[in-house]
Parts: sequence; C-alpha cells; structure tokens
Amino acid sequence: MEIQFLIMKYMNRFKKFCKFPSILFLLLICIAPNGLFALDLTSMDDALSKPVIEKRLNMTIGLLGNSEGITFQSAHGFTTLAKDTPAEVDSVVAIASMTKLITTVAALQLYEEGKLDIDESVDVYVESLSGLKILTGFNDDNEPILIAPKRRPTVRELMSHTSGFVYSMWNRNAMIAEEAGLTGDLMSGKDMIVNAPLAFEPGEQWEYGIGTDWLGVIVENVSGMTLAEYFEENIFTPLQMEDSFYEIPEDKIERVANLLFRDDGNILFKFLSLFSESDLIEIPLMSSPSPSAQYSSDHYSGGGSLYSTLPDYSKLLQCLLNEGVYGTEKILSSAAVDLIFTSEINSPNVGIAETQAPLFTNDIDMSFGAEAGFGLGLLLHPSGTEFGRGKNSGSWGGLFNTYFWIDREADIYGIFATQVAPFFDQASIETFQAFESAAYKSN
Repeated sequence: MEIQFLIMKYMNRFKKFCKFPSILFLLLICIAPNGLFALDLTSMDDALSKPVIEKRLNMTIGLLGNSEGITFQSAHGFTTLAKDTPAEVDSVVAIASMTKLITTVAALQLYEEGKLDIDESVDVYVESLSGLKILTGFNDDNEPILIAPKRRPTVRELMSHTSGFVYSMWNRNAMIAEEAGLTGDLMSGKDMIVNAPLAFEPGEQWEYGIGTDWLGVIVENVSGMTLAEYFEENIFTPLQMEDSFYEIPEDKIERVANLLFRDDGNILFKFLSLFSESDLIEIPLMSSPSPSAQYSSDHYSGGGSLYSTLPDYSKLLQCLLNEGVYGTEKILSSAAVDLIFTSEINSPNVGIAETQAPLFTNDIDMSFGAEAGFGLGLLLHPSGTEFGRGKNSGSWGGLFNTYFWIDREADIYGIFATQVAPFFDQASIETFQAFESAAYKSN
C-alpha cells in the first residue's frame, strides 16, 4: 500500500539521524503529506472489502488524495465474474458521466482563451439548435406536442443542467419519444441527441440531461478538433493522464474491468444468474469491451464514454484543488475553477430523478438527502453531507457506479469505483458512503 511505503521511506531516511523515538515521530509528522496520520486506513479498507467478502459486489476500488497527491488507494475482488483477474488500483473502468467534468474543463479553457462565450446562445456554435422545441406531452393520437421556447439555452446552462435538455432514462416524455422512434436511445451515439427536444424552458429548473453532450459538440466546433484529440492535447497530456481514453488500446484491454448487471433486470438475467454465485451476471457482447485504434470513432460523447483509472482521474481532482495547476502545468485559472464551484441553481430536486429505464438506472438522489445546488459540471453541497464532505464540496458519478467528491475546504478528494448496472445500485452507494465516512472519521 502506497501509504505504508511512504512511512517506511521516511523512517529509513531519518532513523540514522534520530537517536530517540520521540524525535523520529516529530520528524515524521513534519515531513508527511497533509492528513497522513489522520487517515483511518483500516476503516477505509474494511469499507471496500466488506461488500466483496459478502458477495454484494465483485470488485471495489477506492482512492483518497489531497492537493499534494494520493494518500490512500486500495482494490478488492476481481474484474471478471470468473474471478480470474484480481482488481488492481490501476484497473481500467468505464467512467461514463464522470466524463462530464472533463468536457466542462475543456469548455472553460476555450472560454478563457476568448474563443467561447458561455453566456451566448447555443445555436451560435451549433446552427442546428436554432430550431429547438419544447416537448410538453402527447395528444390523443400519441403525436408529440411541441412548442417554441421563449429563448434558446446558453452554453453555461448546458454545463449546469438547466438548459431544458434531459435524459430519457429519467424523463417520461423523453422516454415515450424514444420508444416512438422520434429520438435515438442511449446506445445510438450522436443520434441520441440530434433530434432531442427540450423538456422545459431554459434556465427555469434543473434536470439531469444531455446538455454536456451538446457541450462536447461545441468544444469540437470551436476548437476544430475531435473531443478525443482535444482532451489528449489539452487535458490528458499536461495532467499525465496516460490511462484515459475513448478507444481502449490493445495493450491495455486486459486491465479493463467487465461490466456486471444485477439479475433482476429481466427473465434472461434471472436465467443467467443460475450460473453465478451471486445476483451479479455478465451479459454477452455487453460486459466485455473490445480494443480499437485511437481516434477511430465517428462520434465522441461529451457526456460519457470515457475509460480511465482512479489514479488517472485523481490528477484532475488534484489539479482543481490546486486552483487549476498540476505540477508545472496550468490548465485553468483559479477564477475558472471558482466557476465550477459556484452554484447556478438551488432547487429541491437537484440531483434527484425517477427512473424510466430500470435496466440501466434506479431512482437516484445524488444530493444524498442534503441541500444541493449545481455549478458548472459539478453537484454542490453548500452545507456538506452527513457522510463527511464539507461545505461547498462538489461531486458527481458515472452510470456504472463510479463516484467522486472534491472538498476544497478540507483539501481532500475521494473516488470510488465498481462496474455494475443499474446506476445508484444499493450495495455500491452503501460502500461509497462507508468509504467516505471512514475517510473523514479522524478529521
């Protein structure tokens, strides 16, 4: 474990200079990373191992860090249901909607360069959005009722999920439209967004949606690069995120964790669970991704689809704790970082949604019952949560039960990952909350 290595390194370095144990102890405190001796390592590790031992999760990975780097990391279980590949801290996982924070950072970079006005109407950058309509419902013949909005959403509203764009998996009208073939589904790539209507007047409420996918299109149009190319050049390379990508390289495919499903999705799932020792199953053609050549895709989603590792993603969170700086590289100004953590809306329903697609998601409450707002790319907790994170902390997650938080006041971030559907899986949420509570336990 990295933290044990750090302690041994410090002891070996200074023991020849320290005649008395008390002096050695004081020296260790002085040179150790912030928060090192405050961490309850056993409790965090127990929180991660417990669901694996109980066979509620097949794999758990947890990582904790601060503005100086990683302070704790641990992995338990296996990346496949066959248990032939142990999970490692650097196992590659599908981070899904954790992609959104990266897309937001990209847009803010263009904003700081003067190339993108985040308060401008979206159709300035994507002409096809000039004819947006609001879907208010369906008539007796099941035809969509569409009305013109008072105005089109702004780029800023795409980042704060106040644009009017929604996900069909959490919006009934959008799901009806999808089932009628009026819009694409979750697996249809860019077709998921091209014909999607708004669900409400821009700026009037919060609802989680495909706005960040459109933000990705805007980043491409403004920069003249694909999203994959832009991320690689302007974010992944300066942050040394070598394990983050849309297309999985051939030489890294063995490190990718399989996606598992709960067996209560449908009758087929129940049948497949007969061959499993738990209620987790693998689905042919869905659970195991395939490698592909870099930049070979015809569409890159700003709202999801990235793969990464927890140590890689931690570099982005560490960068934000350092006001946009990582090592000698500066990818954002402190003012831009402040925009991420400045709430655009405070509403009782921020972070809350009711499922329309139980195979992929449960009902969700990313506010965890606490007061919540939403900034640019992050859900914000003005008063913190009962599980530890402090005031004005930010967080979000990904569809396959990956979650993170970043607490600027306490100088701490945490990331948890497994790979299971549906989203907001009870065992995954309980493990994430136990991990977070253990992280703050001694502080």
